[in-house]
Amino acid sequence: MPGLSLNDLSSLPIETEEPEFEVDWVLVYDFSEIESSEAIEEFTTLVKDLETVGLQCQVRHGYGLSVLVLLRVPRNLLGNEVYRSRYVEYKRLRPIVHTRPIGDKSTVVKAKSSAEALRTVYHLVTWTHEQGGAGVTANFGQWTRIRSSFPPHEAGATRKLLGRLARKMVVDMDDLDRINDLFGEKVAFYYAFIQCYSLFLIVPAAAGILCWIFGEPYSFSFAIFLLAWGIFFTEYWKRQEIDLSVRWNVRGVAALKVNRPQYTWERQDVDPITGQVRRVFPIYKRLARQALFFPFAILAGLALGAALAATFFLEAFISDVYDGSTEDHHWALSYLPTIILSCCLPFILSSLTSIASRMSEYENYRTNDDYDLAQTRKTFVLNFVVSFLPIFITAYIYVPYGNRLLLYFTPSSWTAAIKVLQNLQIDPERLQQEVISLSMTGQVMSFGEEVVVPYLRGRASARWREYKRESQVSRSMHMRKDSEQTERTFLRDSPHESAMLSRIRWEAEADVYDVHEDIMEMCVQFGYLVLFGVAWPLMPLGFLVNNWIELRGDLFKLCEGSQRPAPIRADSIGHSIAALELLTWLGSLSTAALAYLYHGEQPMSQIRLSYLLLIVFISEQAFLGFKLLVSYSFSIIGSQVVREAESKRFLMRKTYLETFSEEAASTSQEELARIHSTGQRSEDASRTEKGAGSQKDFRATTGTKARNLRDGPDVQPMKEGSREEDDYQTETAQRFWESKKEDQMSTVEAGARLIVALKELHQHRINHMPNDDVDKSK
Repeated sequence: MPGLSLNDLSSLPIETEEPEFEVDWVLVYDFSEIESSEAIEEFTTLVKDLETVGLQCQVRHGYGLSVLVLLRVPRNLLGNEVYRSRYVEYKRLRPIVHTRPIGDKSTVVKAKSSAEALRTVYHLVTWTHEQGGAGVTANFGQWTRIRSSFPPHEAGATRKLLGRLARKMVVDMDDLDRINDLFGEKVAFYYAFIQCYSLFLIVPAAAGILCWIFGEPYSFSFAIFLLAWGIFFTEYWKRQEIDLSVRWNVRGVAALKVNRPQYTWERQDVDPITGQVRRVFPIYKRLARQALFFPFAILAGLALGAALAATFFLEAFISDVYDGSTEDHHWALSYLPTIILSCCLPFILSSLTSIASRMSEYENYRTNDDYDLAQTRKTFVLNFVVSFLPIFITAYIYVPYGNRLLLYFTPSSWTAAIKVLQNLQIDPERLQQEVISLSMTGQVMSFGEEVVVPYLRGRASARWREYKRESQVSRSMHMRKDSEQTERTFLRDSPHESAMLSRIRWEAEADVYDVHEDIMEMCVQFGYLVLFGVAWPLMPLGFLVNNWIELRGDLFKLCEGSQRPAPIRADSIGHSIAALELLTWLGSLSTAALAYLYHGEQPMSQIRLSYLLLIVFISEQAFLGFKLLVSYSFSIIGSQVVREAESKRFLMRKTYLETFSEEAASTSQEELARIHSTGQRSEDASRTEKGAGSQKDFRATTGTKARNLRDGPDVQPMKEGSREEDDYQTETAQRFWESKKEDQMSTVEAGARLIVALKELHQHRINHMPNDDVDKSK
């Protein structure tokens, strides 16, 4: 496939690995738990709902007892829906688009990017019938057997993007635009954030190296520097979000409240002001469901605290009590419990996050924004407990009071251990070792869990499924001659479709990409730095190296290891910015406390609580003052991008007013001339001719004078057309999507025969294979 530039992408609204097939969307229908008759009836309803909104459907077999429903939107229908979505955004009370799109209800336009086109397809598939969509949401409502719903990857564009970033040290704005065009603003904002954050890490990394060489851990100067750096970064990123939202034309899109199809309501109320009907779920029920998270978080914290206490006890026992025969490896044994805990934490966090997601679903939020807020809060609390609680316990409990606590919890019968613990003095370097272990090990383990393991597992399982499918079909066709023609038709891939279908089957089994997990991972890393970075000055350098790999690894995971996400729009990284600000504030307290407690050789017994509280108070006040100063400075400086956008809108409005004024003056002069030449006319006739003449002249003049200013450089030429007409890009696509007409077989009939064939194949395999080798569900 030839390379694609950004301009090429804008002219190709939809493109897949095999672009000539023009597959826009894929649904995976799993009928393994129902009979053939019920599956055929449900599949018929599915196809009819999709075709009702104008979608073209083709059906192919998937893995096991499932079929792939391939969808395509006719290009004229797609262009018309794109225009309608732009017009709706313009008509809003608080519009996202400030220029009125030219055209009427039959106008057809080209999507500016692949993401805009796929977002329109996503709406046609998932929106309810009242909103003009097919109402098909995977794993919900009547479509619980729709296992997956996703757009296929554009393999050519994504591989070129991966190769481009692999050869570059820094991701520039052009690369972010490419990511935005492929995956939408919500994903692009994450990569913009990690790139901005990584560039900001260069300064503390350099300062940390100098502090490590010429200074010492827990340096007051390095602590002050980290505090100022954290404030400056968060304030700068908030301004950067505004610039990017203006550049990508999504500023204010967060105000769009999209209803979740999973929302269930109990009653309908009429708004006394607007008169609109609102579907209401009682607030007291949601509060009761939200309250369930608090005992869950407390239990998780207590369980983790108990595991941490056991880890400390084992380390102390191995280091100072155990007198075994493995003295050469004594140092390795002493760190073994912490290493095991560090390796287990990412998996513990993954399990807790999965439970939190189910709790957020149970809380029944009406809009996606409310759901994202609830999920962000839960994820942040769990990450805080799992990632930061062990270090807080080490810093403020174990190191200062560990010998007393271990002595208290040691059974009285362990006399030898008690004698050692009575004289035990815990090394303050234990905190630094804990920070290094949890921060660095957690990053490596998280990368392996998120990128490496899913990719290898997915590829291996895909190869195994493909091998099983081919062997089962071949064996069945050899043993059942009477149905050979049916199985050859429906269970064998056409040679020219094989590559495309193999990739789609693999994507159907891949994990769903969740950008919130990657954003929260960067928030946790930021938290390690601002909370405990003073303990190890080389932490920023380690994070800088990690992020260079992480950015490309996450992009590889997105392009080659996950399903392509729906291109959801956003104007920021969401509610995670509040988590960053909270961590920065906590960092002002923690950094000051750690610098006072662990700086120098002062023993813990000589630490005065009054001095500690005073230093923490001063640090917090300095934080608030500097944050106010930085925020005010940024507001004074402003944004060049925002100023240019406002200037453009002002010039557009000025052009409108001048045009209207010129037309009004010209019309008035013509009226006076007519009055003098023909005499007095009736007021009604004068008003009618004046309005008609003004509109006619305005259309003639503004069409050439103000159109560029009004529409901007990205508006593409319009074309009128019927929604029923279509425009295939290649002959291959036309043959693929028109094949059912040539074979005189509808999608419903083809799907029904395919379901029957797969059921028969499954039953035949069960009857002719040993019981140990039978997989009843696949």
